[in-house]
Amino acid sequence: MSSSEAIARLQAIMAAARANAAATANVSSSSSSNDNKAAQVTRPTVIAEDAVQDGGNAIDTFSSYVPTALPHCVVKALFDANQHLDKKSTQQPVDVDKKSTQQQPNNDVIDLLDSSDDECEQNVAKQEASSSSSMSTSDYSSKLFTKNLIQSHTSPACESALLSSVSARNFSSDGSDGALPDESASTILPLVVEGKLSPLQAEGVALATTRFNRVFTSDPSESVLTPGLVQRAGFFLGDGAGIGKGRQIAATIRDAFCRNHGRGRQLWISTSRELIEDAKRDLKDVGCHVDIHDGVDLLGKSGASGKGLGVGGSLGKGVLFITYALLVSGKRLDEILNWLAGGKNDSKRQGEQSYDGMIVFDEAHKAKNLEADTRTAKLVVALQERLPNARVLYCSATGVSEIAHMAYAVRLGLWGSANPLYPTFDSFKEALTRRGVGAMEMLALEMKRKGLFLARTLSWEGADFHTVKVRLGQKQVASYDGAVKWWFRVKDEIESALQMLNMPAKTMIWRLFFAAQQRFFKEMCISAKVEEVCTEAKKFLEDDHCIVIGLQSTGEAGMDVTLNELAESLVENGSARKDQKGKVDLESVDLPNLLSTCGSIMSNFLRSHFPIAPPPQEAPKIPPIPPNGFASDFERLEHARLTDLADRIKRMPPPEPVRELVRRREDLLNAVKDLDLPPNPLDDIINRFGVENVAEMTGRSGRILRNSKNTFRYTKRFGGSQTSYGLSAPVNRDDESDCLNVKERKLFMDGKKCVAIISDAASTGVSLHSDRRYKSSHKRRVHFTIELPWAADKAIQQLGRSHRSGQVTAPIYKMVVSDLGGERRFASAVSKRMAQLGALTKGDRRAATGTDLSEFDVDSIFGRRALTKFYTALSVTPYSSPSRNSNSILDEFISHPQQPGDEARMDVLTTAADALNDVGLGGEPNVKKFLNRIAGLEVMRQRLVFSLFMSTLDDVITDAKATGEFEGSVEDIKATSIELKSEQVIATDSSCGAKTELTRLIIDRGVSFNFIVETIAADAKLKCGGEVTSEKDADVTEAKESLRKRAKSGLYISRRKIAGRRLVMFAQQKVSNEGSDSNIDDDPRGLMVITRPNTGKNPCEMTSKDLHYKYDPLVSSEDIVQHLRSVNNAESDADNEEKKSDNDEHNSHHAIGVVREKWKKVAGLWDEAYDKSNFKNHNDGLAPRISEIGLITGAVLHILPALEKAVQIMSSAQRSLRVMRVETNLGRRIVGIRFPVTHDAIERLMVNMSGVSNARQSLQSSFVDEPFSPISDKAMNWATTERKTMKSFFGAAASKPSCSTAPSKEKRRNQESTKSQTKKAKTSNISAFFVKKNNY
Repeated sequence: MSSSEAIARLQAIMAAARANAAATANVSSSSSSNDNKAAQVTRPTVIAEDAVQDGGNAIDTFSSYVPTALPHCVVKALFDANQHLDKKSTQQPVDVDKKSTQQQPNNDVIDLLDSSDDECEQNVAKQEASSSSSMSTSDYSSKLFTKNLIQSHTSPACESALLSSVSARNFSSDGSDGALPDESASTILPLVVEGKLSPLQAEGVALATTRFNRVFTSDPSESVLTPGLVQRAGFFLGDGAGIGKGRQIAATIRDAFCRNHGRGRQLWISTSRELIEDAKRDLKDVGCHVDIHDGVDLLGKSGASGKGLGVGGSLGKGVLFITYALLVSGKRLDEILNWLAGGKNDSKRQGEQSYDGMIVFDEAHKAKNLEADTRTAKLVVALQERLPNARVLYCSATGVSEIAHMAYAVRLGLWGSANPLYPTFDSFKEALTRRGVGAMEMLALEMKRKGLFLARTLSWEGADFHTVKVRLGQKQVASYDGAVKWWFRVKDEIESALQMLNMPAKTMIWRLFFAAQQRFFKEMCISAKVEEVCTEAKKFLEDDHCIVIGLQSTGEAGMDVTLNELAESLVENGSARKDQKGKVDLESVDLPNLLSTCGSIMSNFLRSHFPIAPPPQEAPKIPPIPPNGFASDFERLEHARLTDLADRIKRMPPPEPVRELVRRREDLLNAVKDLDLPPNPLDDIINRFGVENVAEMTGRSGRILRNSKNTFRYTKRFGGSQTSYGLSAPVNRDDESDCLNVKERKLFMDGKKCVAIISDAASTGVSLHSDRRYKSSHKRRVHFTIELPWAADKAIQQLGRSHRSGQVTAPIYKMVVSDLGGERRFASAVSKRMAQLGALTKGDRRAATGTDLSEFDVDSIFGRRALTKFYTALSVTPYSSPSRNSNSILDEFISHPQQPGDEARMDVLTTAADALNDVGLGGEPNVKKFLNRIAGLEVMRQRLVFSLFMSTLDDVITDAKATGEFEGSVEDIKATSIELKSEQVIATDSSCGAKTELTRLIIDRGVSFNFIVETIAADAKLKCGGEVTSEKDADVTEAKESLRKRAKSGLYISRRKIAGRRLVMFAQQKVSNEGSDSNIDDDPRGLMVITRPNTGKNPCEMTSKDLHYKYDPLVSSEDIVQHLRSVNNAESDADNEEKKSDNDEHNSHHAIGVVREKWKKVAGLWDEAYDKSNFKNHNDGLAPRISEIGLITGAVLHILPALEKAVQIMSSAQRSLRVMRVETNLGRRIVGIRFPVTHDAIERLMVNMSGVSNARQSLQSSFVDEPFSPISDKAMNWATTERKTMKSFFGAAASKPSCSTAPSKEKRRNQESTKSQTKKAKTSNISAFFVKKNNY
């Protein structure tokens, strides 16, 4: 394709894209309004991350993604096509009715670049005048367009503001500016032109292929790299769900085929065998028509036949697709290597050393547990070691979660021979672990800056997030409390049985007891939500929506014993018969009702682990026979005696059960039947909607369904020809399940089934969004998450199934939570966090953009510290309050209000202490153990214990913030004014050529009185069209009684003098009084955000109680607003109203003047503090407004040891080396490590850096950048030419439709003229068909 044809093609695609985007926007807006009306929901406002923490504005946490690392030829092609399209549109007459539509901004496209029109024209002129097609600087792609709108992706994408502050570069040893060469886009440019790759995806492919040219070697001076002494660099693609990682993988593999890397053999490893269909689709979409071999079939056949792998035929080339499960089975690694590299013995080793094809680790986080010595992780590393020259691509949205989980990514060049500063992974991990939570953010910045990492995610604009609160009814509470009593009874019976049998209190039996109890109450909690979920879902179905219900587990594991017991009972009653194999076919037996997973858990535990007989005598340990024989006759005889004793013990019959204990066990089993337990939630949901309407995508093999007789039968999901109890898995159960899930997904996407249920085990890679390619695309998805684990990120990760690229409408998310054990509060916090950020979290701790959820991570160092404090307070009588807010919590649980306060509170604390003792808690601060075991408490005691713990955790985090210890994530430097003072290059990273700079900033934190007035007036405008609800008008009901204790927003002054003066400040409610009762529940302490005239907004909130105790009110915000309103009403007339509406600035100045005139003293106090603090040092009892800070920006890892040594003798706050980000007055974003800018600190840094530099003088650049391999025409034709098959060959003629029964004369002539030619060429054509398949 010529350049002119490419541009023409691209123009047509972009024109169609714009028209489609405009149409989609119109349709989405109308459908969205209808959806919102039907669902009675509103879209959340996207707020900055830090605004949630301290109630104020901050740097945006997420920003629209802009591809800044595209090769120049791609940017130039996009620009040229856009310019021609704009010229063409300006020449055409504009319809008057369409003007308003064309002038509206299109939210589906973003500004790719940010220069002015004049600069664009100048750059274009320079480029056209230049004879070279390459761009002059790497900044060309960031300054080319401003007002030319170009889609970066098929759906709006975003990136964390942290990562967006740096650009992915390609620093090379020759000192180039880091721009990607045009050669990196030589195979993908046609795909971009044809619309098969978005610019965002093209950037990922270009960075990966460029990175693969880097080779780490011990001797870079050699002109020819010696095989065995090199290791090729890898690339990490950390894009979130829906961005199109599969498409980028396919384009990268296509590039490898076109350049004849790997001799036409590439490897793709993923998590599920069903994903091979997605791989085939992605490869076909990018025009790569190679054979994709299923590893189960290929390796199995080759192994069975005994023939070597990869020896000619259609099996000799293409993509080998395997799963991690297949990789760890048997000796598959050798078979895989044999197919990739081929050969035997020496030639095989040489082949492995020289193999330069692709290895794709899709969902690479499966190999994260290398430290735990898992087989998967070890074989992933072994595969990379055996093929050192392979091009390795890691793909996972959750792969870089913790530093310890990165050990498998050996090709990133962060440690080992590629980076001599960290010779081993342990040294690398230790260096970054000392930096705390912010280390991952620092590492992500460094990785992106070096061009080895990208992490983009879909924008969640348009998605709605809601928390569905399920309050347990009286019947459900009674059922739950009855089950709690049963478990306590079992615990007592086990203790009694152990004493009766003279058995020690074994740790194992209690571990099994609490594990079963945990599973039971988790299932109870899920079952309690089913009715509410189905009720809401049916309303959405009536409005023509599709429902997605997400679970973590199916509850199948505990049903096998129950089914066996049921089968035996049916045989005894004569309702069923056993077959020749002694099994009962339950698929032919009617069941009275659905089975309860909760009941099966109880029964299974009793039958398997309740002690009814003394333990059998333990056989002695027999020592192994020495390799050189026994040293003496005594050793030989002793060995024979022990062997004989062990044999006799093994032949002894088991001890007889104690009848009394057997009776007790039967009593407990009968008690299970008396409990009102809910059915299996998955079966219950299917029963409520009907199996014909539900697409189940889980890993279970069977289920219970209602039949035409209105009874129930067990039905296998697959393998129905095998008569069993339904849970004995066939050999290829996983494969059958995968195939069935694919069929179920197709039924759902085609609109034949309107409800989809997915489990954690089967949801990887499944796309359930409103894909415009399917018939159900017009139906908006409503995604219910009814099983929320304490690891919130795991539940959030599942939400990506219904939100992906190419969707017509964004989904509605419903996080369903009960009020048990604090689940409602925890999930509500996570849900609000998602709504405010508008994106998923990254990694095992964050979603694809680096969002931090550490404040809601109860299982953290602060959670363990809070639990220790909680246990200590309730361990010794008299008990003490574990937190500062304990009294308000205890008051809620006092059963007799007339009882004296202290005495009543002590009784409640005693109840909490007894509850901990009843479930065996205390001592070691294990948060997971605590959360699991409190589920075994009655509903009321469970709420009490969890509320006290969370209150203690709030105190711990607040104290950690005050001391600077809490590092939730990257911190923002927020101030009224931030000016860039200087930038100084202090080092260069020899491993990549990136520079390290010391950036100095001047910070002014002061807040003027005028700004406070404007803030109050602006807040009043946003509330109900300017109406402010007075507390006097609020209904004084029991639900809002806490409002009396909440402080009002306004200006306050300290009661006592501090440093010789009374301090003035502005306090604003973090959670407004106006709103639902849930707002009050989420902020029971009435937190206030504090702003001072000299130090600005305080990151630590103050409770209403502390505010009333320490400060006196000067004037409330409500009084200021009411006064402004009264003044405006007095002055208003028609002319004044029109004038004021035309001049907002006049209104602002008028309001400030009115407030200053009314409250002169208050304004004077604020102005005095503001003016007298305008210094860099303390003055007149005031902390300074002005300060100077330093940030170490750029490459940091290579000077990290020097930084650590430079701050060793400093204070703990300065030693923390926190990662911080800042936005200057001019809008420039800077991210770096905060470093003191004192003369002594900088001098120590330079000395230590000099020492590090001297130590590394002998270590030269440890990499070589190879040139791009030329494109092989033969290989490219083979890879991009669509294969002929029998079906396509013969089906093409058969599928041609005929317009009439009798052909026309012209047709008959053509048929007759070609008939003889066809007959002659028939043999050669068929021959050519088979020969062609064996060519390259």
